[in-house]
Amino acid sequence: MRLATIKEKWNWLKNSLFGKTVKWTYRSLNFILRCILLVAIIYSTLFTVAATYALYKGGMYAYGLYSSVESLKNSQPKMSKYMEALVDSNPNVVLHHTYVPLDSININLRKAVIASEDAGFYFHPGFDVYAIAEALNANRISGKTKFGGSTLTQQLAKNMFLSSERSWERKFKELAYALLMEHELGKDRILELYLNYAQWGKDIFGCQEACKAYYKKSCSKLSVDQAINLAAMLASPGKHHPNMRESRFMQQRRAVIYQNMFPKKDSLLVDSLRNLMAPLSSSSKDMPFLPSSSGSSAKKKPAKK
Repeated sequence: MRLATIKEKWNWLKNSLFGKTVKWTYRSLNFILRCILLVAIIYSTLFTVAATYALYKGGMYAYGLYSSVESLKNSQPKMSKYMEALVDSNPNVVLHHTYVPLDSININLRKAVIASEDAGFYFHPGFDVYAIAEALNANRISGKTKFGGSTLTQQLAKNMFLSSERSWERKFKELAYALLMEHELGKDRILELYLNYAQWGKDIFGCQEACKAYYKKSCSKLSVDQAINLAAMLASPGKHHPNMRESRFMQQRRAVIYQNMFPKKDSLLVDSLRNLMAPLSSSSKDMPFLPSSSGSSAKKKPAKK
């Protein structure tokens, strides 16, 4: 009798408004939890697929960068990316380019180019924070973006692999290429490639063609003066000639390069030069032209890029 009474009360409770509310609430929560679980499963599946695809694309992208740099270890491309862009923009242009190994390039020119473009070349990992800070400060003072803090390695990366567009993506690629080149190629190979693909005139590329065009000699036979003249024009190869004595721009560049090549004994400038071959003779007959207005006290300035 007592059991029957309990059952009756239970049935009454289930059929009451309270009972129906509890039942509806339970079913709603159960449905919501099932939906949440389903969404979580779908999301995790999609995230896994997307992450896998992103890793695949990232791996392929990194491999593309690596393979491009690795191919430069033992081979020389016919043209750099910059040279290809010039030909594409003007199919009638004839580029003059001859490749020579590093040991066939005069030590004067190697020192002058490092003194001109990247004084800390043999000591940085591919980028130079100090040079970037100097360039930013110079641009702030001038009110224009006139100077760049790119290292010699970054310049080579841009010329060999990238377009001339200005974007954060290009700067990221430039840095990635620079770090890879430092790791895979080494300093001497980077310097060799730079000297062979740098622009030394509107249609002149590489130091060998530059020496033939301007001095009618091989790049293995340059004097100190001639090397400094060629290095000075690297900042603006389309507008300047190595023998432009009246150009204020070239005078300033020569003075800076000379100071960096022949620093005072207590100077820390151009430590990279010590990693090259025997020091140059500083006898008077080897002294390069120096403008009297600048003198050897000119301070090193960031090069225009």
